[in-house]
Amino acid sequence: MKSEVKENRVDFSLIRYSQCWEDTEVLLESLNIQENDICFGILSAGDNVFSMLAENPKKVVALDISFPQIALAKLKKEVFNSLSYKEMLEFMGVMKSDKRIEIYDRIRENLDKEVKEYWDFNRESIEKGIIHAGKFEKFFKIFREKILPFVHSKKRIEKLLEKKSRQERIEYYDKYWNNFKWKLMFKLFFSKYIVGKLGRDKEFFRYAEKNISEEMKERSRYALCELNPYENPYINYILTGNYRKDCLPYFLRKENFDKIRRNLHKVEILQSSVEEYLDQIDFKINKFNLSDIFEYMSAENYSKLMEKIYDNAENNALLAYWNLIVERNSEKLGYKETDSEIAVAGKEKNVNGKKYERMKELDKKLHEKDMTFFYTDFIVEKVIKNGNS
Repeated sequence: MKSEVKENRVDFSLIRYSQCWEDTEVLLESLNIQENDICFGILSAGDNVFSMLAENPKKVVALDISFPQIALAKLKKEVFNSLSYKEMLEFMGVMKSDKRIEIYDRIRENLDKEVKEYWDFNRESIEKGIIHAGKFEKFFKIFREKILPFVHSKKRIEKLLEKKSRQERIEYYDKYWNNFKWKLMFKLFFSKYIVGKLGRDKEFFRYAEKNISEEMKERSRYALCELNPYENPYINYILTGNYRKDCLPYFLRKENFDKIRRNLHKVEILQSSVEEYLDQIDFKINKFNLSDIFEYMSAENYSKLMEKIYDNAENNALLAYWNLIVERNSEKLGYKETDSEIAVAGKEKNVNGKKYERMKELDKKLHEKDMTFFYTDFIVEKVIKNGNS
């Protein structure tokens, strides 16, 4: 099966995301990874794939079409393998440092030849800190440095990020934050055109069903009022350009550093599409971290890929993925295998006629506390085989 994303005219020549903009804790809670699980993950910047290692699975396979994303993740892997926790934060770009090139030169010989060549050519990104190197992170930098100052003062931003009760957050948002400029900014800067040009690739909006600026505005209100910005590392990064040491994403927290390091040998990082990879494996997968890949494909190709995932999944395997502005979930598929199809394939009959069960109660609860607030839905689904549910 061909990959639609790969076939589209998406630019894979640059680091698109240097951090994973999906809430790791929501992902890990949804998948409930066990020691014997074989896990699958969309690589992206690597953060959530490495975080899956902290749960001590049997194996994690991580895929990406883009070589720059592969090079980024393999560098991060070596950082975890070779550096102390403090050096890791320094090299990544969380802490200020003038020693990043020196640290890179110390570990570069441990990298694959192609990865080493990539970073030798991109030393400027290393010097600035690799978590700031992606196109999406640079989009937020433009927002933070060129747009936000015309909407809110630095003092008002600092006040927003202070500890507050829910009622205090609502009052502050309504009285000081949600002004005319803030509303106008969403219509202009967070339009599909601007986000496609400066942030995500415009091809990723091919199947957009919702107004991204309106969705972002509503979701940001939820994040700033119902959730707690003081405890949200993603909002802190967007508004300030970095993380507080006491408000880090899961991947960068000290308590997870050794757990990730101990299991680095269990991760396999491959440059491939999901479709091509699933076509050639001979084992079953228990847990799937699918990021938001279904945003980028037609409903028909989504259905085909879900069929392929089903064929390569264990019974009761779990899938987790996000929707931004395209609605994708197994309830939309509407397929059932006929008795003749089951017989031809030599399968046991699924008496329920369903291949997936959406775990609505769980994914609704998780979406309500998702700190990467801009997604409009979070989906958790269970594979049903042999008549089980």
